[in-house]
This record gives sequence, structure tokens and C-alpha cells, in this order.
Amino acid sequence: MDLLVVEDDTVIREGISEFLSEYGYHVIEARDGKEALDLFNKEIKLVLLDIQIPFINGLEVLKTIRKENDIPVLMLTAFNNEEYKIEAFTQLADGYIEKPFSLIVLKTRIDALIKKYYGSIEKFIYKNIEINFTSYTAKIEGRSIEINPKELKILKCLLNHEGQVLSRMQIIDQVWKETDDIPYDRVIDVYIKELRKKLQLDCITTIRNVGYKLERK
Repeated sequence: MDLLVVEDDTVIREGISEFLSEYGYHVIEARDGKEALDLFNKEIKLVLLDIQIPFINGLEVLKTIRKENDIPVLMLTAFNNEEYKIEAFTQLADGYIEKPFSLIVLKTRIDALIKKYYGSIEKFIYKNIEINFTSYTAKIEGRSIEINPKELKILKCLLNHEGQVLSRMQIIDQVWKETDDIPYDRVIDVYIKELRKKLQLDCITTIRNVGYKLERK
């Protein structure tokens, strides 16, 4: 999924880009308002937009985007100024985050906006692994891997709660339908073992006496 990050501070811009890229986002970088509008296209699904940027400020960029597009836009700024906030929301910004900020918090805000606008995650790309949850297919380095649909449903459940620890029963509650026979909770251990084995996943962590957590490294 393409994101446009508009930030004139090189360290911040590259830091955001590198961090989000690790989570499967394709990040396009812009250093100023003019470059942002030049790079903006229909493939971009979300914009992170600093307000104080050269040539054309972020609020003007937002105003231009809103003339023809309603994609999610999250504003970034170092200023705690009510006028900026009011203007940003007047121009239909989807959120506002002040510097300095946590990259994890930023990613959580982005994930929430992506889910709100585009629905649940249908693809998972991690290192050399590519999963399609719509077609229930899995590939490693382009090579197809045989995998159980329930295994992928468990993986998607963990992915939808990335960074959170889920107990076995929480996973069962979300993955097994009312029409399914509810399994003994330890069956989750078997599915997780198979996921790790088949897909060589190092991002699913066992939390002793609690459950499992997916966190990309």
C-alpha cells in the first residue's frame, strides 16, 4: 500500500519511511509542498503531511488534495497551536499528531485509518513471504506453499492485533465460526507451530502462560 510522507526534516522523513517500510508499506517521500503535489497520484492511499514545509505549506497541500480526493490525511507538526488544528480539521484532515511522537503510536494511527477507509488487511508481505488472505495462498520467494486456510485465519487474526498478546481462547473466539466445532484451546499451539514451520515466520512470539503475539522484526 502506497503512503506519501511529506516532511522537510530529512532525519524525521527517512526515519518514518524506514520504520513503516518494515511493516509492508511502500513509502513515497516528499521534501516540500510542491514535490508532494507533483508526486501525489491515485495509487497513494494515505498522506502524512507536515504543516511547516517549504514552497507550499501543508494546509495548502491538504486543501488542494481535498478538491478531488478524500483519502485519509494525517497532519504532523511541531507547533501546539489551536489555529493550525482548527484550520487542519476545517480542511478535513483525518487526524493531527504533534512532534515529537512515537513511531509505534504513529503506525497505530495509520493502521486505524487504513482499516477505516479500506477495510481489513488482505495481504501480508514480510521479508520473503507473501500471503493473500482473499485467495488463501502463500508464497516464499515466489514459490507457492501448501497451507491450511485455518492457519491463515489465525495468522490474520494475529496480524489484525499486531503488537498485542492474544490468548488461545481469544484466537479461537475470532477464528472459529458458530457453525464450527470449537477445538480444545491447545490446538492453537499446533497451528502456530505449523505456521512457523511452513512460512519460516520469526515474527510470532510465544508469551509464556498467556498466548501469542505477532510483531515484525
